[in-house]
Amino acid sequence: MCKSAVLFSKRDYSLGEALRLICRNEKVNLVYCLTFPELLNNVINSNPEIIFYDAESNEFPYNIYREFKETNIFYVPKVVVLTNNPEKYNYEDEGLFIVDKRNFSGNVTAMLSKTKEREAKSIDPEKIECVKSKTTKLLSEIGITTKYLGYEYIRELVVIVYKDKRLLQSFNKKVYPKLAMRYNTQVNNVERNIRNAITVASQRSKNRIVFDEISGRSALNDASPIPSNKQFITWLLDKVS
Repeated sequence: MCKSAVLFSKRDYSLGEALRLICRNEKVNLVYCLTFPELLNNVINSNPEIIFYDAESNEFPYNIYREFKETNIFYVPKVVVLTNNPEKYNYEDEGLFIVDKRNFSGNVTAMLSKTKEREAKSIDPEKIECVKSKTTKLLSEIGITTKYLGYEYIRELVVIVYKDKRLLQSFNKKVYPKLAMRYNTQVNNVERNIRNAITVASQRSKNRIVFDEISGRSALNDASPIPSNKQFITWLLDKVS
């Protein structure tokens, strides 16, 4: 596994690039969110260790943060508020850090290096079997069966990501190598065979509506009719969870 972080910023792409470089050096996966619902969804489903909140693009909603934390229902990561006016924030909260956006590199690097990676949640084995069963049924319905080499890889991928949704952000670095080692093959073989199974299934006329839904294709846009491996696994995960 590896640590993960989320950046919420509506317009500062230079900030995103600077943070991405720091996170790469610290071996942390960084996800960029442009909307507040997208941020909440990522926090709830992916459980990142840190949130970077650009208070210059959107005022930090402290009241929502406190309510979210006090419900004690969801895991709440550390929150780093990046602002040009750190003196205006005087909250006393051990999980909230105010950092000067004009000179944040050193503070952020130190924080990332000290932050421990969260352990994946322990999941009931019966629930895992249920996920496998639902995945098998869905794959069968769209024509992906055991005759495709990618079939078993897809089933395993869903289970792996179900156990730790943070891995959706690190397919190439973490998940494919793990599968390749398990099945004694090459990483590119895993990726290619999954891709082949998805491509063949997407070409069946009865699946057209389903695959347009997965890839986001419609009469109003020019998205590819064949979803990426990640899009397909994300869709499956949503259906079986």
